[in-house]
Amino acid sequence: MFQILIVEDDKNARRLMEAILTRYGYEPITACDGVEALEIMDRKHVDLIILDVMMPRLDGWQVCREIRKKSQCPIIMLTA
Repeated sequence: MFQILIVEDDKNARRLMEAILTRYGYEPITACDGVEALEIMDRKHVDLIILDVMMPRLDGWQVCREIRKKSQCPIIMLTA
């Protein structure tokens, strides 16, 4: 199944994206911040990342740079 990592600190937005992706047959994996997202990337295969820019601990740009050091996984950046 196609696994999509949702990295969003807003709980309601994260749940909405998770529900929509599940409804359309995808397997969402969620993270509430950049640190958690990087930990997930070390443990799981991910086919696509939906990444919020404005987050605590590590912002989306920092997370994107760290991911690019290890992976060429497609990333969709979310901005306000």
